[in-house]
Amino acid sequence: MSHKILVVDDDEVSRKLLKEVLEKEGHEVVLAESGEQAVNLLRKTTFPVVLSDIRMVELDGMAVLREAKKSSAHAVVILMTGFGSLEGAIEAIQEGAFDYVSKPFKMADLKQVIFRALKHWESSRSMRDNSGPASTMKLEEKSLTGKSPRMVEVYKTLARASLSSSTVLVIGESGTGKELVAKAIHENSPRRNKKFIPINCGALTETLLESELFGHLKGSFTGAVSEKKGLFEEANGGTLFLDEIGDISPALQIKLLRVLQENEIRPVGASESRRVDVRVIAATHRDLEALARVGKFRDDLFYRLKVIAIELPALRERMEDLPDLVEHFLSIFSAKNKKSISHISDEAMSLLRNYSWPGNIRELEHAIERAVAMTNTHVLFPEDFHLDTPKGQDAPTGSMTSLEEMEKNHITKVLIETNYNKSKASEVLGIDRATLYRKAQKYGIDLHSK
Repeated sequence: MSHKILVVDDDEVSRKLLKEVLEKEGHEVVLAESGEQAVNLLRKTTFPVVLSDIRMVELDGMAVLREAKKSSAHAVVILMTGFGSLEGAIEAIQEGAFDYVSKPFKMADLKQVIFRALKHWESSRSMRDNSGPASTMKLEEKSLTGKSPRMVEVYKTLARASLSSSTVLVIGESGTGKELVAKAIHENSPRRNKKFIPINCGALTETLLESELFGHLKGSFTGAVSEKKGLFEEANGGTLFLDEIGDISPALQIKLLRVLQENEIRPVGASESRRVDVRVIAATHRDLEALARVGKFRDDLFYRLKVIAIELPALRERMEDLPDLVEHFLSIFSAKNKKSISHISDEAMSLLRNYSWPGNIRELEHAIERAVAMTNTHVLFPEDFHLDTPKGQDAPTGSMTSLEEMEKNHITKVLIETNYNKSKASEVLGIDRATLYRKAQKYGIDLHSK
């Protein structure tokens, strides 16, 4: 069935491409080259779906979204961005955007989003949303950084999770920012004025963890000299973040399942239960589904926890975010150390790009903090970073010598992989051709194929 779709983008190439693709799908496509033009069209015509870029001069995509929700028969709005951020996703989703997609996108994926948007419009066109847009919430600090497609997906899920009261399971390697995600969900939820309490379940013994979570009565065990309120009660009305949930014992799994099912806890030594109203966000670096299959984690608890699942990519899986992350941490630690460090050198960035980052964002943060603290220059160079093992190589011994050898080996490897195409090699290395020639001369690298 044909539908009328409004495409809003100040980039002519993007507009024409989207028009061609959507018309081939049988839709009637109307183009707007600015937010102002889009708003005028929305005031005159009904569009089931609006596909709009966010960053435009004067009236941006958010203004188009607000106008569409107000005047175009409950239009379904999809926002496009080449500059994805958590704050942007939260604002878009909470203001009523149907989806938030990252440029560049695959046309097959966009067609699927359009299809779902049209289905949504068809099912809800007889209804009118009288609730108005949700109030825009913001983070107290820019805690999550990156605009890669993987992170945009995280932002979207996080934004939607903030609007619900369901349990959330955050999955990711150590150092990927699981607690930051949990805190961001809490701070943008209706519970934001109550407590957010984190606890690392893997750091405590079973007995101590049970007491911490559920509390205990005086005399319930040796050393219980007074009554203690547990974290579930402390977090009442708010959010409890259970980190490393995969490490809890079978006995505690049963007790946690009861809390999620009944909203009740029983302190150690108590004969009666107490009601609690707590949102649980759990996190793990383990494969809980695999553990459930072999009986090491209760499958009923697993499904209770992962009503909403957010999987955080490792840093090595989103290296396009590295420059933004480096800039973010450089700004923080330059201010903290009262130093005016402008940037890191091309060679240092190349070094960071070709490190595997087993500790993920946390390791990058510590590496930059150390480099800023120790440097006496306004630019960070490779020798300012003390990293362990470069990607695909064994760690050489020595300090400055190892860094130079690492860089030489990497440049040679890239040259071979690009068939000694110097322009392509420079692009992969993140340096200009002049720097490539200078490095080749320094390390005695032959720039011609063998």
